Amino acid sequence: MRIFDTHAHYSDEKYDIDRDELFKKMYDEGVDKITLIGASKVESQKEKELSLKYNLIEGVPKFYYTVGDHPDEIPKCDPKSSEGVSYLDELKNVAYEEGKVSAIAIGEIGLDYHGDFKNESDYENQKKWFVEEISIARELNLPIVVHSRDACKDTLDMVRTYGKGLQGIIHCFSYEAEIAKEYVKMGYHIGIGGTVTFKNGRKVKEVVDAIDIASIVTETDAPWLAPTPYRGERNESSYIKYVIEEIANIKKMDIEKAAEILYNNALSVYNIK
Repeated sequence: MRIFDTHAHYSDEKYDIDRDELFKKMYDEGVDKITLIGASKVESQKEKELSLKYNLIEGVPKFYYTVGDHPDEIPKCDPKSSEGVSYLDELKNVAYEEGKVSAIAIGEIGLDYHGDFKNESDYENQKKWFVEEISIARELNLPIVVHSRDACKDTLDMVRTYGKGLQGIIHCFSYEAEIAKEYVKMGYHIGIGGTVTFKNGRKVKEVVDAIDIASIVTETDAPWLAPTPYRGERNESSYIKYVIEEIANIKKMDIEKAAEILYNNALSVYNIK
């Protein structure tokens, strides 16, 4: 079984104590590729550096990286110039290495309305930055990785309007199956992770059942959302095998066949040859 984890945050300090050993162990357990997801300009740079470092080491997965701002990071983003360079240009520069685009996507970007402390002004600011970062993806001809929490209609409307013609992943999908179908119609993939294995994961299971496996990719969101039987613990990419098993079970498919389809889906959405 070959595993492609399409969404992980391995620059997180939770991995500082054993990152080298963990990557080697995961590679031995079938983890072939991992996309390190940027959630702020600073984290995007950290994930980039991590990917460059470990891609020089044998016996670990192949790493890719993205650049973007999680919607919860938007209040910290200052659009004003810093030493003559705007924030968005600084973010875009992280996508380059030696004069060429080396990032494979823009993300995670999107909308997050969860939390009583947020208000309409916060939502409008998130929308503004979402549009700006989608425009970077269009400029660089990259897919987008979309975060959406408690913002179903606005996210769908904005992807329809501004993300038309792009590829991408709707990360950690948590809405109804009918919404997933709308994204699939636009050519987007649905990110499925550990929640599909939870006893209370009925909605996610219904999504997997409702859409073609060709439109699904697997992810961890590591270090969070570890699947059963590791729920509540630090997540890692090798645990995706439990996600694949559940998807195969729902689809009534052979596990190895399902794994290969899901692996190839990830290659496709990220334009990896």
